Amino acid sequence: MALSRTPLRLVLVLACHLFLLAHDAAAEPPLALPARADADGLTVRGEAGLEGLVRQVAQSAPHILAGIRADLDRLPQPAHVEIRLVKRSRDLSRAAPPGHRAPSWAAGVAYAEAGVVVVATRREASPINVLAVVAHELAHMALDAALGDRAPRWLHEGFAYLHSSDWSFDRLRTLTGMAWTGNVIPIHELDYRFPEREHEASRAYAESYDFVVFLARRGRYADHEDDGNRWAFRDFLAEISRGMDVHGAAREAYNATLDELFEEWYQSLRQRYLLLPVGMVALGVWVLAGILLVFAYLRKRRQNRLKLALWEAEEAEMAAASSRIKESDS
Repeated sequence: MALSRTPLRLVLVLACHLFLLAHDAAAEPPLALPARADADGLTVRGEAGLEGLVRQVAQSAPHILAGIRADLDRLPQPAHVEIRLVKRSRDLSRAAPPGHRAPSWAAGVAYAEAGVVVVATRREASPINVLAVVAHELAHMALDAALGDRAPRWLHEGFAYLHSSDWSFDRLRTLTGMAWTGNVIPIHELDYRFPEREHEASRAYAESYDFVVFLARRGRYADHEDDGNRWAFRDFLAEISRGMDVHGAAREAYNATLDELFEEWYQSLRQRYLLLPVGMVALGVWVLAGILLVFAYLRKRRQNRLKLALWEAEEAEMAAASSRIKESDS
C-alpha cells in the first residue's frame, strides 16, 4: 500500500506546484513598457510616465558601457543590451524575461543570458538612484559575458561597484570597523558564496567593493607611486577570461599571490581608516570652532548695532536739549 501511495503523492505535489505557478503567473501579468529609446546598440524601455527618464538613461548608458568595456577590452561583450525601467521595485519580476524573477529586496537585476537589465525608480517611498543602479547592473552583465562563471562573487560585486560608485555612510562605517577590529573575511571564503546573515553580508559586500577598487588602482608591483593606470587590473581580468583561475591570474598580472594582494589591501585599509575617527573628531572640532566664531561675530555685530543705536539716541537727546536751551534764551 505504501508503494502504491508514493506515486500518487508525487502527482499531487507536482499538481499543486503547477497550480501555484499558474496562479502566480496569472496574478502578475507582464508589465507594459510603452516608452522606448534606442542608442548605440542598446534599447531602453519603461513604463508610461517614465518617458523623460527613458531618454536620460538612453543618453547616459552608452558612456557607462564604454567605461565598463574599457576594462574588458578584447573580451567577449553582450551583443545587445535592453534596459527596462519600472516605477516600483516590487514590479521588477513583471518586467523580467520569461521564466525569471527578481529578489524582493532588489533595486535592479541583470539577466546576463537574456541581455536584459531591469531597474526600479522607487522602493516603497524611497527614491532609487537609477543611473547608479543601471551602471551597477550593466557591469554585472558585461563581466558575466566576458568571464562567464569563472568570476568569483567578490570580483563580480567589486567590479559592479567600481563602475557605479554608490558610496554610502554605512559602508564607510563597516570598513572603519573592520580596520579597527581586524574582523575581515578571508578572500577564499568569498569566492562563490556570501554569508546569509545581514551583518556578515554587509561586511562581505564592503570588503569586496574595497578590495576590487584596490586591485584596479594597483600597478604590476607594490609601488605606492604607481597607480597602474588599470592595466594590471585589465590583464588580471583577461587572464581569467583565458581560463586561468584568480590565483594564477593574480600572479601573472600583479606578480603576487592573491593572499599577498589581500594582505596589502588590508594594510592599506588600516592606513586609510584607522585615523578616520580621529580625523572626524578633529573635523568636528574645527566645525564647532567655526560655528562659535560665526556666533561670536553675530553677537559682536548685534552689540555694535545696539551701541550705535544708543549713541544715536543720546545725540538726538542732546540735540533736542540744545534746541530747548536756545528757544528759552531767545
